Amino acid sequence: MGWWDVSLRESANEILRSTEIVGLTEARPNGSDLALPKPLVRNSENFEANHVSYQVWVAGREVLHSPGAPASPLKPSFADGPSRERIAGEIWWVHAVSDPERALQVQVGKPQIRWAHDMRNLWSFSAINSWLMTALLGVAFWVVIRWSLGPVTALTSAVLTRSSFDLTPLSTRGLPDEVRPLVDAFNGLLERLESALRRERRFIADAAHELRTPLAALSAMAEVALRADSMEEKDAALSKLAAVVARSTRLSEQLLDLARLDAAKGTDHYVPVDLAELVDMVVRDFETVAHEKRQTLVMNTDHCIIRGNTDELGILLRNLIDNAIRYSGEGGRIAVSCRHAPGRRQHVLLRIADNGPGVPVTERERIFHRFYRGAGNGQNGSGIGLALASGIARSHRARIQVGDGLDGRGLGVSVFFEAFAQRAPRASRWLRSEPTPHV
Repeated sequence: MGWWDVSLRESANEILRSTEIVGLTEARPNGSDLALPKPLVRNSENFEANHVSYQVWVAGREVLHSPGAPASPLKPSFADGPSRERIAGEIWWVHAVSDPERALQVQVGKPQIRWAHDMRNLWSFSAINSWLMTALLGVAFWVVIRWSLGPVTALTSAVLTRSSFDLTPLSTRGLPDEVRPLVDAFNGLLERLESALRRERRFIADAAHELRTPLAALSAMAEVALRADSMEEKDAALSKLAAVVARSTRLSEQLLDLARLDAAKGTDHYVPVDLAELVDMVVRDFETVAHEKRQTLVMNTDHCIIRGNTDELGILLRNLIDNAIRYSGEGGRIAVSCRHAPGRRQHVLLRIADNGPGVPVTERERIFHRFYRGAGNGQNGSGIGLALASGIARSHRARIQVGDGLDGRGLGVSVFFEAFAQRAPRASRWLRSEPTPHV
């Protein structure tokens, strides 16, 4: 049953429940004394406006009808319930209800064409309302979103108007809680970029300062060699020129190592490394240099596994061993050892010691600063090697200490690493590189 059938049924029941309608069963056959019930009088205009017609029948005789109702019965069969009837060539939707005694029947109907017209009006009204509601909701959403994203829009404008190197953190004032973590993460990125730029600027400034001296020396030695009056003077100038070239090459290598170390900060590139094997490889690279200086180079290592970057650890070893060979002088002794720290198997101790002039206690903390050179050591170092070693140790969460070297003199550098794994110990490896005697 559709809603139109329900509507007609309710209208018929309303008429049937009229308080005065019961008196219609006692009306005289000619119906002269019949009066329209008061409730129907009040609602007749509504029926007419809605194009609904009704008829009241008593014992097969029509006693009441609405204005404009058909002359013939709306439902000729006088059966209760809904039906579709053809009246004067037009389809009507009709509903009839009777009282319990079936002495009185109310028939209510409406032309189908009026139902179709009402449905079109209802659909048009609903469509217009839906469109208006959608438009209003859209405007409301737009206003709310624009208001809530106002701080984000202001933040976007602030970023777009910044200069290329303005990396100050963005303000989070007034930002929605959902956007604040994103801006905080972006500020963290800006801080890292600012730190990287500072390191780059410092590196460029330091490199320019450090390269200025050897380049000037190269130019001076070349001028001396060109103006030499004899081959002996030219050879002496060229020897000094070669020494300056060697120092400049070493300085360039250390500067590049320093740049690579700064660029690698914050990256996870560590793997298990056998520190003993790395020490053995690096020490053998320095055997020739030690022989030329008539130095004794001793290595004593145990099997030690740490977690780290092989290239960076190689730079650390090369700089510490190079520093020891450079400052030990002719006939000096250098000892390189790698073993688990006494009483602390969870730590690995790397130690490089020499018997050179050493470093005064008051200056030992400063030797790890970039470009620091101790006074009175007789060597032209770059001041980068120990700074590199200290930076690599920190990046590996290692602890670096400075103390006395061999025989209570010289310099000893100890680096404590965290052991990565414990394995069955292997035999210690010894290497002793003695100077070649002169004949």
